Amino acid sequence: MQQQFFAAVFLLFVATHAAAQTDTAGDAILHTWITQEKDGKMQMVKTGDTYAGKMVYGKELLETDGKTYKIDIHNPDTTLRSRSLKDYDLLTGLTYKDGKWSGGKCYDYKTGNSYDVYLELKNGAMYMRVYKGVTMFGRTLKWDLVE
Repeated sequence: MQQQFFAAVFLLFVATHAAAQTDTAGDAILHTWITQEKDGKMQMVKTGDTYAGKMVYGKELLETDGKTYKIDIHNPDTTLRSRSLKDYDLLTGLTYKDGKWSGGKCYDYKTGNSYDVYLELKNGAMYMRVYKGVTMFGRTLKWDLVE
């Protein structure tokens, strides 16, 4: 009986430890990232079990004065067309599994369209694959860690 108790406690410990390691591994993306062209910055955040990316800077997000943020005029939700693009959600709904953040959406403010997206970290860089339905027909964007 005592042996079964210790076996149960051990299994509970292992399961809890494995779950904690998975959560920690997924949090590796929680940084600020900059585009290869150095013209946009995104802050990755976590809410519950999902990850999102907020655009904290973007050269193209600013009006010609270089200070005022544009508004989201192409948003399919007409109630959001007057919102500022400052800190808008570029990425939403990502979940972490097996070294990849997937199942999310990438919002293109220029067209108001949303695309499927997944992220991977390789050699200290973040690779964002954006596509519509089939990954083969998408494009990959590289983001570097802001130091």
